[in-house]
Formats: sequence, C-alpha cells, structure tokens
Amino acid sequence: MRISKGRRRQSFTVPNELVEEILSRLPVKSLMRFKCVSKAWHTLISSHQFAKSHFQRASQNPNRMNVLVLTDNCALSSGCEALFQSPAIHGQPVDVDFPGFPLWDEEHVKTKLASCNGLVCIELFDLDEWTAQYLVWNPSTKSYKNIPNPPSTSTPDSYSSWFRGFGFGYDYSTDDYKILSPYHTDDYKMLKIEIFSLKTFTWKTILVDEENDFFIRSSMQLIGRTIYCNGAIYWNTKFYREPSIVYFDLADEIFHKLPWPESVSYYGTWELGTFGEHLCLSVCTGESRNDLCIQLWVMKESWTRLTTMPYRGTCPRPICVSKNGEKFLLREKQVDSNYIFKLIVISLKKKAYRKTRYDPKTIMEATTYVESLYSLDCNDGLNQDSLRLR
Repeated sequence: MRISKGRRRQSFTVPNELVEEILSRLPVKSLMRFKCVSKAWHTLISSHQFAKSHFQRASQNPNRMNVLVLTDNCALSSGCEALFQSPAIHGQPVDVDFPGFPLWDEEHVKTKLASCNGLVCIELFDLDEWTAQYLVWNPSTKSYKNIPNPPSTSTPDSYSSWFRGFGFGYDYSTDDYKILSPYHTDDYKMLKIEIFSLKTFTWKTILVDEENDFFIRSSMQLIGRTIYCNGAIYWNTKFYREPSIVYFDLADEIFHKLPWPESVSYYGTWELGTFGEHLCLSVCTGESRNDLCIQLWVMKESWTRLTTMPYRGTCPRPICVSKNGEKFLLREKQVDSNYIFKLIVISLKKKAYRKTRYDPKTIMEATTYVESLYSLDCNDGLNQDSLRLR
C-alpha cells in the first residue's frame, strides 16, 4: 500500500541554539562520546565557550560535584551527594598514571591537591630537596599537563619550608588559571611569589618586601593548606601568635587580610574550606583543653556561625556541603601510631558524626571537582601553543 504524500513523515531540523542548550545539560562522559556524532557536534563540544557554559550549568547541579581522594596507592572518585546519602559508598578508581610524575614511587615526597573549575593541580614536594613538581589535570576528560619547574628550582635561595602553601585558582580578569608557589629569601626580609600562567605557560616572580611587615611575618607561620574561592587564594596563618586569614587576589596580585570572627577565641588549630560559593572556617575553640568544641563559620557579607560540634581530638577541614545545606563532608586527622586521615559526614541539625567507608585505605589527600570539559591538549608540557583551554 502506498502512502499518500499528505501522510508521509516530514523531516525537520533542530535549531542549533536548542541543540547547544540540550547538550549543555549532559554529563561529560556522554559529551565525550557525542563528539563522534558529526563534525558540527565535535566543533561545538570542543569549543571554549561551550566548555564555559557547560561548567556554569554543571556547577549549579550538586549531582555533578565529586570528591577526589588520593590514598596510599590509588585515586578514588565519588559523587558528593552519594557520600551524603549512604555510608557504604566506595569510590571508583581513577587513572592517575602520569609519565614522569610519580605519585607513589618516591620517598620523602609530600603530595597535595588543589582544585578549581573542574581542574585539579597536584603538587609533589620533595622534603629533602625542597623542590616541587606540578601537574594540572582534568579528571573528567583525562587530559593533563606537566608544568615546568619553578625558577627557584634552578636557583635555590629559599627556605621554602617556611612558606610551602602552594595555591591554584582562576583569574577572572584574564580568563587564566594560575599556580602560586611562595617562598622566603635567606634573610627572611623578602617574600617571593612564583606565579605560573596556564595561558602563557610561563613562570614569573613578584616580591613582597619588608615594608609589608604583616605578610612577611605572618607567612612564616602558615598552617594547613590553601583554599581557592571567588578569584582569590586563602591561607591560614598566625601573626604574633594570633589567628589570621590572608588571601592573594589573582587579578591584582596583591595580598589582603580577612577579618577573624570577632566572637571566637581559638585554641590551637583551625582549617579553611568552602560552603558552596562561600569561604568556610572550622575552628577549635574554648577557654581550656577541657571545654573544647568545633565551630563552623561561613563568610558571606560577614562571618556567620553555622553550628557548634563536639570536639574529637582534631580540627576537621570542610570539604563540601550537601545540596540542601544540612550536611557537611569534612576531612579529619586522627593521631594513632601515625597520622590517619578519614572523611566524616556531620549533620548540622543533629550535630552527629558519621564516617564514610573509604577504609581500609589511609587517605592522603582529598579535594572536590565539578565535571568540566576544559581540555589540556598536550600532555608533554612542551608545546605551549596547544595548551589553550578549548
């Protein structure tokens, strides 16, 4: 039977704007496969503008936030919301075999992680030589980039252990990603900040001289790790034994001081993290060792206290918050025969702890990342022209 012309199925074309809108809502794993659909889709998905719009949408979706855990012998990735829902979640293994960048084969090497906009920066710091190697990696696309050694590696004039708090973040003013590697000169009168630009693929050095006394003295007593938040990199520090927070603005490349919560008397330690898009402070507080507790604060217009929790022997570091804002994932350091790091979940309403089951592995480091399409094209670290984030 022949179908009349009026009943034949008519073809139609989906507008490009609608195609882009639909694709921007999909996970990275699907988009990497869909590059093969057509040349047009490959060009669209590979474009820098699409990567930015996709990330902006993904960053608003709690289900696209992941926790990356670097253990003694492997890397694991798990969705944040999955960790909040069930204690029995086991992370999925992630390939971290980077040629020329050994994560576990070297002794006396300390590994640190920092993340920003779906990219993870890994630092390998040699405790014997006081030198560092860096690598930038996108866990979602598997692309990575070896970073050239900082200039101080070839001209060692530093006491870098005094200020070894490397940072990694995004400069909104130049659409660039930067690595910070600070250190002191031998006489302690000058602080040098080595800054690596991912866009130009070069290092430069800026100086903080003795006229800026606060940052010279406070930087000699840094505590913990750095946190990137809204265009700046933050450090814990002390100034004349008082707790303080300093930050480096990636746009103007100047240090600033962040006020401490006025009502908090601290006892020993504190940690920085993030609460969504805001800076978060975890502080051990109390008048004496017998009445210690942990307070969580968030910086919006000013410091606001979120909750007070029981003290468990250490001050945990905030990692991420659940989509309803009721639960926190924190990294806790337990002191036994050696340092053991655990991930714990705290209910802000019930003020109750729960361990996640990443065990029996000892956690070395943990950070969060949002799925992104930002691509690091060339993996050998030599061809700077191919580095452009497409």
